[in-house]
Amino acid sequence: MATEIINNGSSLKIITDGSPRFVLKNQIKEVEVVRDTIIKIDIGQGALYNVFVDQTEVTNPASATVEELRDKIIDMLQTAAAVGLATEAKQTEGNAEIVNLKNSVAQLSEKVTSMNDKIFYEPKLVDETNSNVVYKGFANPGAATDQAVWAILKVTNNKGVLSYHWASGNKNFDKVWNNRKVLAYS
Repeated sequence: MATEIINNGSSLKIITDGSPRFVLKNQIKEVEVVRDTIIKIDIGQGALYNVFVDQTEVTNPASATVEELRDKIIDMLQTAAAVGLATEAKQTEGNAEIVNLKNSVAQLSEKVTSMNDKIFYEPKLVDETNSNVVYKGFANPGAATDQAVWAILKVTNNKGVLSYHWASGNKNFDKVWNNRKVLAYS
């Protein structure tokens, strides 16, 4: 009967002849040698609930003695916190970080919405050098015309019918105003 004992995060996975059994690490009270090659994993719920493992049948982790196997099992239990496995404290900390991120995203969203309303209210620059095409450039105050910080609107007049198209088909502030005449609009 082959047995494997695997460190499975918050539990030990004990596989005997292909059948797995999981023992939560926080339930394990003691790991001790009780007879020649027998190890008892005491889960603190009485003798009938303890797990007994014969060291001679354990293929993983490999061990030369019953004491060595006991120590390897104990190491699996002690490394749970050091390896960064899940704990209630870490979950609480993670939840707090998620709440902070959610609040930050909400604040940023509010600022972007507010900023977009103001930025697109009036263009910063307008090019009316062609009577049939007008370019309107939107950017934050102080933006240089050679920097990719512009949203550019192209207004085309075709016999009195005005068409409005944004550079690259969006209002993203990632265009260069100086390149307005060669950009693709949709």
